[in-house]
Amino acid sequence: MMGGLTMLSLAIASLLKFRDVPATSWAFPDVTMLASAGVLRGETLGAFRPTLPVTREQAGATLARLLALPAATLPLVRDGASISPTLRADLARAVAAGILRGTTTGLLEPWAPLSRAAAAALIARAFHVPAAKGRPPFLDAGAIPAYATGYVTALHADGIVDGDAQGDFLPRRDVTRAEWAALLLRAIAALGGAQGTPQIVAGDLSSVYPPANPALAASSPLGGEAGALGVGGRTLDLAPGALVYRGAEAADLYALSAGDAVAVFLARDGTSPLVVDLRPAAANALAGAVADLSAQDLYLDTGAVLPVASGASLTYQGQSLKVASWPSYLLWSQVKAEAAPLTLQVTAPYAFDLAGTVTAVGAQGFTLRLTGASALSPLVPALAAGDAVQVDLSSTTVVAGLGANGPTAPAAGLTAEVQGAVQPDGSIAADHVALSR
Repeated sequence: MMGGLTMLSLAIASLLKFRDVPATSWAFPDVTMLASAGVLRGETLGAFRPTLPVTREQAGATLARLLALPAATLPLVRDGASISPTLRADLARAVAAGILRGTTTGLLEPWAPLSRAAAAALIARAFHVPAAKGRPPFLDAGAIPAYATGYVTALHADGIVDGDAQGDFLPRRDVTRAEWAALLLRAIAALGGAQGTPQIVAGDLSSVYPPANPALAASSPLGGEAGALGVGGRTLDLAPGALVYRGAEAADLYALSAGDAVAVFLARDGTSPLVVDLRPAAANALAGAVADLSAQDLYLDTGAVLPVASGASLTYQGQSLKVASWPSYLLWSQVKAEAAPLTLQVTAPYAFDLAGTVTAVGAQGFTLRLTGASALSPLVPALAAGDAVQVDLSSTTVVAGLGANGPTAPAAGLTAEVQGAVQPDGSIAADHVALSR
């Protein structure tokens, strides 16, 4: 038992995580895998800044790391002095390889946001995808710059780029850092893997090898809860407790199917703690995680756009949730929709992190005075610093110094970080609590 725990801690510890990309974010598997492999880098204080536009220099540098391009000297460009010193060496490799090119006026524009059209061109050049003839099947195809049209056509045929729910490509829209991560992983799986990143193996899933458990083997179309995966002609051992993502949603190995395009991260001990199924078939286009919202529309990670300005209802396990507007804490909740009239059914509320000071302790839980709060489920009001919340502890939550799990007095006054979920009755239940002074 102890050996298994050691292996788990080594494998999961090798995954680099950011405080602003929680496990409930659609971008978590993409960002986590590429950051853990050394391809993507975060900002200061453990943040990734997923919603900021990716700049041209950041995009070029990530491709240089991903493909392990050879060292090179940066050619003279008029705005070379504005290149970030920490990215200069990587950027020089991408420029020398012809992946990132300057403008007709001799500028590299390293700090400029990367547009969707430019992103397609960079991906195609990096993976040696030739431009295809003709226009891609988007309503705004005529707005795609000439240099990128053939690349967009080719990448769309490979399933790497797509349009929005209205059929537009939006070539001039900026690509966010999270979207860039997702685009890179899609390209890796579709175009033959990451040649220079040995920690990422990508390809079609051929088989799953089960442990010696006939009951589990009989329950899965792929042979049971896996001990190993067959990907791209290789057999990869899974780490105990490996994370499996199907699209933007955490899943188990039963969700995987033979032929799925997957990317697998290899930890330092050779096992795989993270598997991402990159192109799952959406069973319901109106089901998925809430990726963005406005006063008029709600956007799902599947690409669906649901109009809500005309009125819609939100329900969870039979309860009707009355909200005057669509609050930000609805983000990343799993929902499915029924049209006419629009009804959004919350199938899984957002898991949350809370931080605060323990002010009172009881046998079954404690009171937390918040010093900060993240997004919550739509089942409860938005919380702010200074609010007091009751946190329930289940019998499986081990928290030294709290409730039935230890003496009550030492816990009061300590800082607590709580991870948990909102129950159907609206109460907050913890499944992990960390205390500090």
